[in-house]
Amino acid sequence: MRDVLGHAFALFQVCLPTCLPLAIVGVAASATPGAETAASGEAYGYLHSREWWGVCIASLLLTLICYGAMLRQQLALAAGERPQLLASLRGAARDVPFVLVLAVFWMLPFAPAIASTALRGFDAVALLLTAAALAALVYALPAWPALIAAGGSPLAALRGGIALVRGRWLEFAGVVAALLAAVLVFVLLASILISMVMNLAGQGLDPTAGGLALSRWLIAVVLAVPVVYAGAVSVVTWRAARIS
Repeated sequence: MRDVLGHAFALFQVCLPTCLPLAIVGVAASATPGAETAASGEAYGYLHSREWWGVCIASLLLTLICYGAMLRQQLALAAGERPQLLASLRGAARDVPFVLVLAVFWMLPFAPAIASTALRGFDAVALLLTAAALAALVYALPAWPALIAAGGSPLAALRGGIALVRGRWLEFAGVVAALLAAVLVFVLLASILISMVMNLAGQGLDPTAGGLALSRWLIAVVLAVPVVYAGAVSVVTWRAARIS
């Protein structure tokens, strides 16, 4: 497990030309509901129009398809195969119901923390519950690649992921912590670069619609890079855990 990040970077380099566009579209789609809320002036929360919820559902589906296709591309490349983009997209579209079930199980550990925060505010108890949920989420790291590779049910993928992590939780947690640290450093440096570019371009000017759209796509490109790397880490971690 010590060489996971290095092997993941090698996979990241190989898959970047095909996976980066998928990640860019996925990141942009995931940000669409928030952008629609800001553009319409609606309050944040659950009270939105039917049109907004339609956009939200469509954005969620597109995000899952793009990320699922990205993982399929990475799994095939890691196995030495030559994946077809359209086949990956079709497979990711078929996987959407199963990934939604996985997402529900991923959110379940956070239910106590959410309930505690709603009742008492975010205090020490909520912090401990959140930390426990994050610790439990480590078991879910290999679940999505396992679901794609094995083609079974979400429950089977979760059980397989738990079996792989059991007895090696510290190793998996170390990989997750290193990945988060790398992503945070990258996002911090990228945000500094973007702010410098905006200052040079004249931040004080009133932005046009085209300028806002360009800035959103620029941010999507920046955020898509760590998304591709995170996918490579999950794929390499799953493969390494199966072999060892």
